[in-house]
Amino acid sequence: MKDFIKKNYVKIIFIFFIVIGIVIRIYGFPNTIKEMNIDEIITAINAKLLSDTGKDMLGQSFPVYIQGWGGQSVVISYLIAICMKIFGFTLFAVRLPTLIVSIISLFVFYDLLKKISGNKNIALIGLGILAISPWHIIQSLFAWDCNMFPHFLLFAIDIFYTGNLKNKKAIIYLSMIFFAITLYCYGIAIYFVPFFLLGMAIYLIKHKKIKIKDLIICIVIFLIFALPIIITFAINGLGIEKTITIFNITLPYYKDLGRTSDMIFFSDNVLAQLVENIIYMFAVLICQNDNIEWNTTPLFGTIYHITTVFSILGIIFSIKKIKDKKSNSSEFMIILWFCISILTGIIINETTVNRLNSIWYVLLIFASIGIYSLYEMIKNKKIYKYVLITVYTVLFILFAIYFYTYHLESIDQSSCFSKGFYQSLTYVKTLDKTEIYYDDREVRGKLNYYIVLNYDSSKEYIRLKEEEKIKEKVENLEDDEIIIVNETINEFNSEYEKTKIGDFAIIYK
Repeated sequence: MKDFIKKNYVKIIFIFFIVIGIVIRIYGFPNTIKEMNIDEIITAINAKLLSDTGKDMLGQSFPVYIQGWGGQSVVISYLIAICMKIFGFTLFAVRLPTLIVSIISLFVFYDLLKKISGNKNIALIGLGILAISPWHIIQSLFAWDCNMFPHFLLFAIDIFYTGNLKNKKAIIYLSMIFFAITLYCYGIAIYFVPFFLLGMAIYLIKHKKIKIKDLIICIVIFLIFALPIIITFAINGLGIEKTITIFNITLPYYKDLGRTSDMIFFSDNVLAQLVENIIYMFAVLICQNDNIEWNTTPLFGTIYHITTVFSILGIIFSIKKIKDKKSNSSEFMIILWFCISILTGIIINETTVNRLNSIWYVLLIFASIGIYSLYEMIKNKKIYKYVLITVYTVLFILFAIYFYTYHLESIDQSSCFSKGFYQSLTYVKTLDKTEIYYDDREVRGKLNYYIVLNYDSSKEYIRLKEEEKIKEKVENLEDDEIIIVNETINEFNSEYEKTKIGDFAIIYK
């Protein structure tokens, strides 16, 4: 048995980490996070319409960008639309694509790290930390468009590096399609991907690792697939008030697109904003926290605070290899990946964990290199190994306990989630009442979208916007009526039955 384990330890540890990673992500799915994010609702409704009609909420045929709440990327919408064809208009279908892509990324991350480092032990270290990473776990549980970007970027880089490593032109060409897809995953990709590809192109030409002809082919392939979204960003960023339709594909112009104002280039005082952005970005990076519940936990950070130390060591070791001319394209590639992620974080006003999401994978790559390089340098290797395993195991256990008790509740009660309304709608489906009145005074009609997703054709939903009418209805409910009241706005006393869910009270006879 010992000989078997010794001979197959890499496979055994790999399977163990994969199982841990999958189990922690599917536990309670899709209701791990019980409430729905307002962006999820809009994404789900657009996905349903695209699945049924090929048009979004505005009637646009196969748009390459969706307006949503200030702008939403479309990859997640189309993936959800496919899932809805299979599983119907359900929460499971809405959240399944993010879960699947996140699980696939565990395998791809291991593959890329193994190729970059040429060392299976380093790859296993990286996979182990990724499997238990708070950032990676949390983002896999709900459907938010921006969370597709780091995964597809990882896929693109893995395919690209594999093609260069094996000198396979077809694989390199394929990677250009994946790089183009990242632009449809998140708007920030338009600032990251072109500069990353430009940097790699300069390096590969300089070291005679790619021919000009192949470079041109790569550019053409990338532009063929990326041009629709590039044009869309251009007409919205430059204020060209024209929607373009190519065949059935819509390149939309939106009058009010909030995402453009998030960039430093559109700030009133660019220099002052630059200083503020640098401070803000490094604060998020060092603290691994942006005070947004659905991105991370303050106690444990994105990839655990201790990992930052190893990431810094990994960066130092990688730079040293470049200076000593002992490096290959892998060190250059991950340094470039890191540097452009930093620059991307700086040009985004008030960056957050999810807006800085291109950086977390590469930090884990550096951390894995740092952990192993330190292991190779020290004498007490066994003690170092067991201490490290113990520390990360304890951190993971504490995180899991904290996350599945306290923190999930804080996510459900956070500003962008329904705070009980989505669950209230689910609850009233079980009651034999036909008229559902709901309090919609303070949320500008957003609750209507939750009703669309949680619609029951046997019931009538009536929106109330005036406090006097709500009070009157609370006091004079009929037998077949229910009212859902937001108690954070005004506490209602009633002699009728009252069920509290989150911030809402369900009142009925």
